[in-house]
Amino acid sequence: MHDDRLNQGVIEKAVADVFGRQAGRILVAVSGGVDSLALLVTAARVAGDRTGVASLDHGLRPEAPAEVERVRELVRSLGLPFHTGSLQLRPGPGAEARARTARYAALDRIARDHGYAAIATAHTADDQAETLLMRLARGSALRGAAAIRAEAPRLLRPLLTIRRSQTEALVAAAGLEPVRDPSNDDPGLFRTRIRHHVLPVLRQAAGPSVVERLARFARSAAEDEELLAAQATQALERVRDGTGLDAVAVRALPWPIRARALRTWLEGLGHPVSDRLLREVAAAIDRGGRTGLPRRAVLATEGGWVRVRPAVASVEEGPCELGEGRPVTFGGFRVWMGAGPGVPVGTAAPPLVVRGRRPGDRVRPEGGPTRRVQDVLVDAGVPAEERGSWPLVTDARGRVLWVVGLWPHAHPGPGPFLHAEPTESQGGPPPSAGEEGSL
Repeated sequence: MHDDRLNQGVIEKAVADVFGRQAGRILVAVSGGVDSLALLVTAARVAGDRTGVASLDHGLRPEAPAEVERVRELVRSLGLPFHTGSLQLRPGPGAEARARTARYAALDRIARDHGYAAIATAHTADDQAETLLMRLARGSALRGAAAIRAEAPRLLRPLLTIRRSQTEALVAAAGLEPVRDPSNDDPGLFRTRIRHHVLPVLRQAAGPSVVERLARFARSAAEDEELLAAQATQALERVRDGTGLDAVAVRALPWPIRARALRTWLEGLGHPVSDRLLREVAAAIDRGGRTGLPRRAVLATEGGWVRVRPAVASVEEGPCELGEGRPVTFGGFRVWMGAGPGVPVGTAAPPLVVRGRRPGDRVRPEGGPTRRVQDVLVDAGVPAEERGSWPLVTDARGRVLWVVGLWPHAHPGPGPFLHAEPTESQGGPPPSAGEEGSL
């Protein structure tokens, strides 16, 4: 009995401390599992006048509606407001991640609709340790090692210092029967394998307090990450001017600050950034070059500035048939047929088509061996992200007549003649003097 009262006091203090720092009403998320039941009954004791409860049916298990009703009855007995909703998710790949995303969206919607200032979830120190090990196993850096944050905007996790054994003891002492989610024992889930196979081995090797030590490390990582993120925000303001970044100033930043500033800038522009892409972006800035971004955008370092350019024309826009009096716009060029000088069409089999490069495309210089179109583009310095949409003119047999602006140069021959002009600033090479007349 004494141990039960002591345990209850420890949990009540943890919840009261976190709730006390949050003004306004708090929505507690309750699944009916042991941890969320412990949070529910404790919140009812220490802050019942400003606590509401939400329990959601994800639609993934037939038992879920009955479990929600059990939570409803308990909440009613405690005299707290209750809210629910059905997410209607489908089982299948990624169900765990889809459920998490949908759950937080639904909780946020309920909180806003009913005037709650924050949402409280029942993650414990055991959850923290499991999440840390999962992220380290996947190669996460310090940002990932911060694992579950104790507090975030409109989100509270008051049990992060509490062990699962403590929540189990509190719920048992209260005479409550928690919901048993079978997914917690599913060996197909990474978290389950960490919980049942990795952590027991660590406890045996490092001692019973390994969970607390892992949780402490995650808290320390979160504190360090918060400081570095704040410094990166300040650095970003110093190096940013309008839509671009000062390349010299970016290169001068220490890598931990530089990486976070670049990530914040790119994500603010709508480009998700992996660690690998972040390294590629940094390398492109170091060499004064370019690299591709998601959704076919391009990061370019030119004239001392780093800028993101929108996607170039997609090869799916073609092919487009080309005829006299019918110009075609493709890949940032306007292409047409007319009088010379230019690139002669000669006896090419109609219809002529303007399209992007395809595997196996080759050019055939007179009197010489064939060359891959890709080699023509590479030799001309066309950036990799633009090669697939660089316009080619081909005849009905698929023979490449012209790699626009690059091969062949304007020359005499039987007309009509091919011409092109840029419709916008191109990232590739400008036409050389030998190409005048064809562009």
